[in-house]
Amino acid sequence: MKNLIITLLLLFQINLSWAIDEEPFDISQPAKIQEANAEFVYKFLLAEIAAQRGDLNSAGHLYFDLARLTKNIPLAQRATNIAGYARNGRLALDSAELWRQLDDSSLEAKQILAELFISSGNLAKARPLIENLLILEKTRAEGFLYLNNLLTKVENKKNALRFILAVARPYPALAEAHFSIAHTAYFAGDLKLTENELDIVESINPQWETAALFRGFIMAKDWPEKALEFYKSFLNKNPKSNEVRLEYAKTLTSLKRYVEAKKEFLKLVDGSLASPEISLTVALLSLELNDNLLAEKFFNQSLERGYSQQDKIQIYLARIYNKRGDYKKALSTLDKIVSGELFVDAKLLATEIIAQNESTDKAIESLSIYKNIGPSDKLRFLQAKTSLLINNGRQQDAFDLMRSEDKNYADSAAFKFDYAMLAEKMDNLLLMEQLLKEAIKIKPDFALAYNALGYSYADRNIKLADAKKYIEIALSIQPKNHYIMDSMGWLHYRLGNLDIALKFTQKAYAIQKDPEIAAHLGEIYWKKGKVDEAKRLWKESLTNNPSNTVLNETYKRFN
Repeated sequence: MKNLIITLLLLFQINLSWAIDEEPFDISQPAKIQEANAEFVYKFLLAEIAAQRGDLNSAGHLYFDLARLTKNIPLAQRATNIAGYARNGRLALDSAELWRQLDDSSLEAKQILAELFISSGNLAKARPLIENLLILEKTRAEGFLYLNNLLTKVENKKNALRFILAVARPYPALAEAHFSIAHTAYFAGDLKLTENELDIVESINPQWETAALFRGFIMAKDWPEKALEFYKSFLNKNPKSNEVRLEYAKTLTSLKRYVEAKKEFLKLVDGSLASPEISLTVALLSLELNDNLLAEKFFNQSLERGYSQQDKIQIYLARIYNKRGDYKKALSTLDKIVSGELFVDAKLLATEIIAQNESTDKAIESLSIYKNIGPSDKLRFLQAKTSLLINNGRQQDAFDLMRSEDKNYADSAAFKFDYAMLAEKMDNLLLMEQLLKEAIKIKPDFALAYNALGYSYADRNIKLADAKKYIEIALSIQPKNHYIMDSMGWLHYRLGNLDIALKFTQKAYAIQKDPEIAAHLGEIYWKKGKVDEAKRLWKESLTNNPSNTVLNETYKRFN
């Protein structure tokens, strides 16, 4: 215990022979000390123990009290740091102020105190400290850039702008000072001042990437095409500006100009910004452009460069191999994923590949070997098995499988919903209704179950009052769900409210050009006498969805 006390006190340069009289604190007076004080040692150890146990508020107050009494700089610094970790603003300010008073030459103490004043909105007290720090020429430019981060956190953006205008005034030839004004003006909503200051920055330092990136960022928010022109112009003058090229490539991608974006990313992929993320981006763009060979190359490069989510890339590669016809390589690639978040996804993809290339039964058998998985993953495996059977035309086998598992999922709303949808396919509508009601009972906010039940009534033109009630509940839970909007439109069609039906169904189709929504919308057009519009819509949707049963049946019924 004695050795511990000696070690801790030496760490803070406190003489074991002395302690402090507890008299009122006066920074101008030297500390009054007397022989060893057990209470001092006790408080010191108590502060350390509190800090180790996570009671940072108590530790911070104890260190501040000890620093105030001993006028010890390391203790004041420790009190400041601990108060910061504890997010105790008042204590942090008091401790930092004490630290600055004890060591007026400490730039760190002044910087932290200025930060605390700014974060609390007290810019008047921060200003002399900041001005004092900016006097030092070697750190001035960096200081202005650091101020940008601090001032974005000030709630009153107009005050922040007035503050930066004042502290930047003595430095009219410094690009960073004008950039700080531009940055603060932007967040204060003064776009004219932002543009003017960025123009000054460009006249002082036309090659500065940070300023170019900020100007491009502002343009891209409202005028992405204008941002592209700016980036391109900057790159023509500064072809080695990789940061700007990266933003140029990203903006091209956001505008779906994938061919041009890929060219720019390829320029970056082996440059100074080369990273696994850049390689991955090139791979994904290549996939979008159906260039699987190039995608494979850069997926592998991303792996070699140490991309953190390697399983994600293995899944992409497996899809490429399978599409190429090398399904065994696809499966061996997926076998590399032995745990983690994508383990189940990998196994489900493997079953799809086995079903495509071997047989449905082998695919289902491949899932049956996994026993030690959680309930949610077991359900996903079951859903995959039933889907494989349905896609193989074996609806009865799928139904029998779900029925055999019913007792294992008595409390699963998701299982009951899936079972209900399969029961509907088997024309077992009573079972479907029962299962959907059970799902709703388990999960009262299950929008899809309410919608399925309401739509089933509306589609069969029965219990329309109940249908309306269920669909309204579904829509209140998921007001932007296009399938639920379509159900509400179809219900109003059944009720004869064609204008309301049209409104809901048009809105649904605008969100998602689904073939079944197209079938409904076309029928509503037809009933409203807009026959040509109905035919045009159906033909357009059939071009993209030639095998959709509902759409084909609707088109034949009216033609």
